[in-house]
Order: sequence, then C-alpha cells, then structure tokens
Amino acid sequence: LARPNPKVMNDDTTPDPSTESEASGRAQSARPRRILVVDDEPAARVLANRVLSEAGFEVTTVQSGFECLERFRKEPHGFDLVLLDLSMPFMDGEETFRRLRGINPNVVALLSTGFLAPAQERIERMLAGGLAGSIRKPHRPDELLARIHAILKDIKFSQAGCAASDLANSI
Repeated sequence: LARPNPKVMNDDTTPDPSTESEASGRAQSARPRRILVVDDEPAARVLANRVLSEAGFEVTTVQSGFECLERFRKEPHGFDLVLLDLSMPFMDGEETFRRLRGINPNVVALLSTGFLAPAQERIERMLAGGLAGSIRKPHRPDELLARIHAILKDIKFSQAGCAASDLANSI
C-alpha cells in the first residue's frame, strides 16, 4: 500500500506545515509541478488526484468553477496547469476558463470533456482564446499524463524561446 503524499491538497485538506520547510529549501526549479483539478464529479477528482500525485505532481482539487476561481485568485501564478471539466453546473468550463484568463492571461489549461463532437465549436473558441488543449473522458491514466507532460514541455520550450529571443533582442 502506497503512503499518501503529504503535499497533496484538495478541498478537504491543506499541506502539512512540516513538509513546507523542506519544499521551500529546495531550488525553485526542483519544486513539484502544481495542478489544479476542476471537476464536479467526485470520482473524476479522486482519480485525477491519485494519478497525478503518483506521477509526482502537487494536486489541488475543487468541485466547481466558483471554487476554482476562488482558489486561483489566491495564487494566480501558483499552478502550472489547470485540468478543467467542460460540463459543470452553474458555471461551465468555458466560462471558468474565460474568467481564469481574466485573472492570469497566461494560465495553462487542459479541457477534459466527454463531449468532444457536440462541444467542438465551444472547444475551438476556447483554443482560440488560449486553451492548451483538450482530452476526451474517460481517459486512461497514461493518456492524461502524456497529454499533461506534452503541454508542460511545450510551455517550457516556448518560455525558453521567449527568454532567448528577449536576450537576443537586448544585445
């Protein structure tokens, strides 16, 4: 039986303060990647939490767009990726994404939905608005991890490219 990761956070827990000093003592680049999981389905949150935590990510889960925005406002640059469900009551993934972009225009979000074909127009709008991609539910753990790693790798390279371009332009 695997020991629970003390750095995993969700809507019911907070990190153990004794692990914080250890984490802050490490170099910034060595910190675990942080993912905010937004899904109204408890089973989807539990599965994503388990898969991502076991892969070494620090995970925070919330059950609605409203909770997502509340949590994101506290740390608008604190998450490397937001895994966002499209179909949620009250505030769907599209509206949540639009509001996330209002808080931090550089937010990286991966849309998770079981309705790719019927939602294609909405997904295209979101992609045009900066969405990093979409993945169809149900997804296998390896598919989810591969997609997240690819997005984070692309982001890292594009940021490195921007930094190199900025450096070249300043010379």
